[in-house]
Amino acid sequence: MPHEVSGDIRSFTASVIARGVAPSDAIQSGLALQPRERITAMYRDFRHYCRSTHDRPGDLGA
Repeated sequence: MPHEVSGDIRSFTASVIARGVAPSDAIQSGLALQPRERITAMYRDFRHYCRSTHDRPGDLGA
């Protein structure tokens, strides 16, 4: 069951961590930068998804 937590997201041991992102974000800094640099295919898929869909605030992409 999902529940909200606070603190350093990198210190949690959960098997899945969900975090909101802005579809138009360039992902050039902060927490999102490491996956962008380490998993480039995921970043390319995310950019393609953002350009090909028009999500509304609150939509969930899983």
